[in-house]
Parts: sequence; C-alpha cells; structure tokens
Amino acid sequence: MFELKSHPPLNRLPSFQQGLFYVQDPSTLLAVRELDPRPGETVLDLCAAPGGKLTHIAQRMRNEGVLVAHDTAPERLKLIEENCVRLGVSCVRTIQPSDLGPQNSSEFSQFDRVLIDAPCSNTGVMRRRLDLRWRIRLEEIKRLRTGQLGLLFKAAALLKPGGMLIYSTCSLEPEENAEVVNEFLSGQPAFKLRHSRELLPFNEGVDGAYVARMVRR
Repeated sequence: MFELKSHPPLNRLPSFQQGLFYVQDPSTLLAVRELDPRPGETVLDLCAAPGGKLTHIAQRMRNEGVLVAHDTAPERLKLIEENCVRLGVSCVRTIQPSDLGPQNSSEFSQFDRVLIDAPCSNTGVMRRRLDLRWRIRLEEIKRLRTGQLGLLFKAAALLKPGGMLIYSTCSLEPEENAEVVNEFLSGQPAFKLRHSRELLPFNEGVDGAYVARMVRR
C-alpha cells in the first residue's frame, strides 16, 4: 500500500496512464485473497465493474486462463474494458447477462472460482460517502438482501464441484453479510462455509468489508 502526500490529478500521471497502478482501498483486496485464483483457471467475477478486484485477479492469475467479467450495464462493461487495456490485462472476457448460464458454452457455465462482490448498502465506506447516513433505510437493506441472495443462487449453478465461491460486500450490516450467507447455505447442502471475516474501519483503519469463502462439495 502506498500513500501519496501530494499529487496532481491521478489520471494525468504518466505512471497511471501506463497502467502501473490502480487506485483502491486495501480492504478491497481481501476478497481476491480469499478467492485465491490460480493461473490457467476459469474464473467468474459476477459483479465486475469498475474492475479493481477483476484486474487484481488477473494479476494473481499471471494473465493466464479465462477470467470472465459480468455486469448488467453496457457502460459499466465498457469501463472494465478500458481499465483492462490500460493495465495490460488480456485474459478478461466481458459478457452480458444473456451470455451467462448453462445454455451457453462450457466456459460460461462452469467455473473453478466465482467472486460475488455484491451491491450493498455501502455502510462500510460511510467515511467516504457521508450522505449515506441520511439515505439508508431498512426497506432498502431488505431490497438489497433479496438481490444478494439471488446472486448467490445464480453463482451456485455456475460453479464446478470442488470450486470456490466468494461472497463479499462493503457493508457492516449482518442482514447483508452473515445472515445472507447462512440463508443461502441452509438451502444449498452442497456448499460449505470455510471461512468468513469482517474488517471494521475503527479497528483496521481501512474501509469496512465482509468476505465469506464457501466451497462446493
């Protein structure tokens, strides 16, 4: 981790333009560390934009294998592609929701590892987004929870036996973290929780995050 005491706009730095670094909080690397991707594997990032975790996965894979980047909006997929070009990542393939599933080719239907960096309330990054404290409502967390469970069940159908499933959020709310994982596991006996961890801003000095590592038997 590096901290710059002063700098011009980062996108003007030659080192940034040359793809020598990507800006993200240290907490975002936890999910990739738990995913532990290997060169030559087939890996899915189910909520990939803007590409910080995705490009770090590619780095861990040494740019070898197939790394599938999925997102729901074309403009977000374009942002992923721009970041991959800048950083020299060539193993990534971006796909639309209609491209993903058992009706498609095997590389888009069975993966060694799947990362779900789920849309969430973002309460773990409240120090950066002060407006959140006035916008978060219980109804919104319930809506997000439904979507988070849907992503887990979707990923379950795409993972090979013996494969690794990582669920992560930047939320501090148990309703979006451990409770979601427990509800998923209660309906998926083929999956087992291996490990979970929560980062707290006031303890670790980084953004808040939650990560659960599950394996398919």
